Amino acid sequence: MKSTITVSKKVKEVLERKKREMEIKLNKPLSWDEFFQNIFKDEEEKIPKLSEEEAEILKELIKEDRKNWRRREFV
Repeated sequence: MKSTITVSKKVKEVLERKKREMEIKLNKPLSWDEFFQNIFKDEEEKIPKLSEEEAEILKELIKEDRKNWRRREFV
């Protein structure tokens, strides 16, 4: 699937510069798809990951806190 997006000249220049920087860093030419995939991969690695158990504990804590918040709100 092919698509295009319209961006300002300034944004295009920034993207092209960042793409060139990444190509130099990786020492290989990149397609625009590869460039954006690398950007998003880097961002995804910064997102902390939780185990199923940790996620369940946090959900329960949030539920309890919301109940307490509602009580405080209407008191």
